[in-house]
Amino acid sequence: MRAEEASPKAVGGSDGTGGLAIVGSGVVGTATGAGFQAKGYRVVLCDTSLDRVALLRRQGFWSIDGASLANLHPDAYFISVPTPTVEGRVDLSFVEAAAQAVGRAMIDHPGHPLVVVRSTVPPGTTEDLVGPAVGFASGREPGRGFGLCMNPEFLRAATAHDDFLHPRIIVIGALDEGSERALTEIYSPWADVPLVSLSLRTAEAMKYVANLFNATKISFFNEMHRILLVSGCDPDAAFAAATRGAEGLWNPSYGARGGAAYGGICLPKDTRGFLGFARDLGMEELMPLLRATIRVNEEMEAFQSSDGRFRAMREGASSDANGGRSQPNDEELDRDDAVRGA
Repeated sequence: MRAEEASPKAVGGSDGTGGLAIVGSGVVGTATGAGFQAKGYRVVLCDTSLDRVALLRRQGFWSIDGASLANLHPDAYFISVPTPTVEGRVDLSFVEAAAQAVGRAMIDHPGHPLVVVRSTVPPGTTEDLVGPAVGFASGREPGRGFGLCMNPEFLRAATAHDDFLHPRIIVIGALDEGSERALTEIYSPWADVPLVSLSLRTAEAMKYVANLFNATKISFFNEMHRILLVSGCDPDAAFAAATRGAEGLWNPSYGARGGAAYGGICLPKDTRGFLGFARDLGMEELMPLLRATIRVNEEMEAFQSSDGRFRAMREGASSDANGGRSQPNDEELDRDDAVRGA
């Protein structure tokens, strides 16, 4: 059976066939399993920790250890294991081990299962690590012997279960159309939620875009908080007003196009001017984010003007079939050029 023929069952049989297996039962894995179970799926939570398995059983979940996974034949395996940062690099050892365990469990699988990565992983991991690891252990070829998807999560630790049940968006990265259809079908109970289909790599990358933006936003306000206090301002009042007045705070699409320097009169003038103000206060060193913002913009301006290579890259940039970045239209380009020339 090819990937495009995969069709997951909603509940699964009492003999261990069908349903969904969640490999890794931490916060994300448990919320994922509980959420699917609430929608009528037969779900098994798998973990290498026997203490965790025992706890989940006491909480009413069907839970097994890793060695028992081979006794089941679910329609889909969701890999939801930790990806800690070790010495400045993402440690993918848990992901690789989980992929190998899933592959071994699939050796005698009678159907065409789907493997879904939920863990946050660098671009290329699902296709270059998970797919081959599952394939080698199972003796199956990705796409032909099993489907392969990336399904990033947007769960907050304190409200993970509710976040899963009520998502703002569902993102699916898929190896092929069959894998995409299979995971889309699994999420059919959430038919009213926007679903974005991307390539595997772009789905992996967008999770980092989301988290890195959140971290940068928090750091920006922390940086401004220090300067405003020193200069006798009320940071909380300023921030509250800015959330209503700054387009970058009330318009989620503002600045999200990427690939173009900011221009016009206000942004270049005010970024440099406020940095000078901080310098006069003897606090320039406490504004590393603002200094980096100015530097990145200057580098982007230089890149845009070099040999026409930038325009050629943008015109030739690839986009995903259903979720790729939209390019600016002529009106937007004209407006941007006019503002930069003002």
